[in-house]
Amino acid sequence: MDVDVSATVVVFKLEAVLTPEHPAYRLARSGEMHCYRRATLTVRSDSAIHVRRSMAPPATDASGEPDYGHIDALHLAADHGPEVWELTGDWGEALARQPRIDMRLEAPAHG
Repeated sequence: MDVDVSATVVVFKLEAVLTPEHPAYRLARSGEMHCYRRATLTVRSDSAIHVRRSMAPPATDASGEPDYGHIDALHLAADHGPEVWELTGDWGEALARQPRIDMRLEAPAHG
C-alpha cells in the first residue's frame, strides 16, 4: 500500500494474508479469499539500506488504494557481502546489512 524510505529504515504499509496457524487468524469475510490484516513491516539497519524503487506507477486496488505489489522475496544475498539481505518485489528492491525486521498488525476492522 505504501513504501517509505530513509537512510537506514524502510517501512512497508501492507495487507498481510494470515494463515490458520497465526493467532490472529479469522475466517475470510464475505467476498474475500483470505484473512487479510493491515500491517506495518519495518526493516532497520545500522548501515545504509540501498533501495532502488520501481519507476512503474502503482496499480489501483479494488478499494481505490495504491497497490505497489508484493514483497516477493527476502533472502540472504551473499554476492553483495556477508550478512546482506535482499528484499524484492514490483515496488523495487532493497539491500540491508544485518537487518532487524519488525511486523505489527493493525487492529482488525469492525464491520
